[in-house]
Amino acid sequence: ARAVELDALVEQRAQRTVAQIFERDGERAFRALERDALASLPEGFTWTVVSTGGGVVLDAANRERMRALGVVVGLEADLETLADRTTKGGRPLLAGGDRRARLAGLLEERREAYADADVHVRTDETEPPAIARAIAAALVSGRGVDVPVGDAYRVHVHAGALDELGVLARGVNLSPRVIVVTDRVLATTLGRRVTKSLAAAGIDSAIVRVPIGEKAKTARSLETLWRAFARAGLGRDDAIVALGGGSVGDLAGFAASTFARGVHWVAVPTTLLAMVDASIGGKTAVDLPEGKNLAGSFHDPALVVTDPALLATLPARQVRSGLAEIVKSAIVADADLVALLERIAPPLAARDEAAVFAATVATARVKASIVERDPRERGDRAALNFGHTFGHALEAAGGFRRYTHGEAVALGMVFASALAEELALARPGLRARVETLLAALDLPVRTRIPARAWTYLQRDKKRREGKLRWVLPRRLGSVSLVEDVPDGALHKAAALLESRRAS
Repeated sequence: ARAVELDALVEQRAQRTVAQIFERDGERAFRALERDALASLPEGFTWTVVSTGGGVVLDAANRERMRALGVVVGLEADLETLADRTTKGGRPLLAGGDRRARLAGLLEERREAYADADVHVRTDETEPPAIARAIAAALVSGRGVDVPVGDAYRVHVHAGALDELGVLARGVNLSPRVIVVTDRVLATTLGRRVTKSLAAAGIDSAIVRVPIGEKAKTARSLETLWRAFARAGLGRDDAIVALGGGSVGDLAGFAASTFARGVHWVAVPTTLLAMVDASIGGKTAVDLPEGKNLAGSFHDPALVVTDPALLATLPARQVRSGLAEIVKSAIVADADLVALLERIAPPLAARDEAAVFAATVATARVKASIVERDPRERGDRAALNFGHTFGHALEAAGGFRRYTHGEAVALGMVFASALAEELALARPGLRARVETLLAALDLPVRTRIPARAWTYLQRDKKRREGKLRWVLPRRLGSVSLVEDVPDGALHKAAALLESRRAS
């Protein structure tokens, strides 16, 4: 992660040391400079650690700004530890008089403000590396992070959030009667936890099971849900909870958008791919024999509840599939996030909880930001289809069995990057960098292309006026929509995808 020390930023902006500011202008002037420096920090997508002095939280506006930037972590220690750590001086508020008494006074003065932190970590008798590990663990198990999707709804990311589903649902005024849509495996492993959490919040629920994976996304499954809702007497004031991966969310969300002309629904993603992509943005759909996601609608959920702890039992291949969508979001939106993923690729590939949490939150923010600007995919949001045009064709040509969705998207990103270089939209080297990151996450970067893929490509739902639209990268963090790509360029990109990768 990128590190920013707020005091150093103040000194840089003021061209004076903190001690000089206190000496010449006093604490009040320093606090104003501190507030301005904090306000200057951008609400970016990358994981950034901002270290502050203890007095910054006294200003309510600062606390509000800190929360807008991310998770607020309070480092705590007892009075004796703090006294030992401040013996070297250099702290204007402790200069002169009884330092221990001054510390005690400051702690009392700031007690309420310190209590407002999202996460609290004790630092007594602990070395910095151990404190860093404790912070990482606390970020995973703390209060969690809320990512707003405009004014429409929020994504709540928190390890253990599944058991808070009832309280969270009540918080968005969800109906006291819901249908939980899930597959038979999750109904067995997680169903009881979900219904128990809902019941504790006074919400009655029943479970309806659907097929596992992409097999759920059919017109037949959709009709099955409609009829189950009708038999249960589900009304427009009732709601649906989609518990599962992207397929369950797509199906249940589409059923919610069409039954009784639209009912509320809550997305509870259980795969990494669904957590960082499918659950955010309100896209719902089923597949047709002619192609993937050809029948669907936009129907925003009332809430997305993301519990990273559920990933612990997910097969490694499914986790890698989600990592592909994380890479996609970084490439289309933020070069700094790409750099972060390159740095943390080894722990991400190893499913380190802190790394996965950081990447999940950062990616959710990327998608939420894009969806807020373009909720119905009429402009900017089309960038999120990077890797999906050719990826969907590969996925369908493989019968949705040969590749996971994320694997197909990874291959689609390599294809699109090669195409961008072939058309001179991107400088040479971009495709190699994309490949290196994907390979570091154990995702495929080469494959044999089935002949049927070209047929499915011509049926792509993103066509406009009969023309196929490609999302092609110009550089990391920037993409363009391109039509009328010459067949020769397509064939050269395909040849690269089928070639042996250079070591």
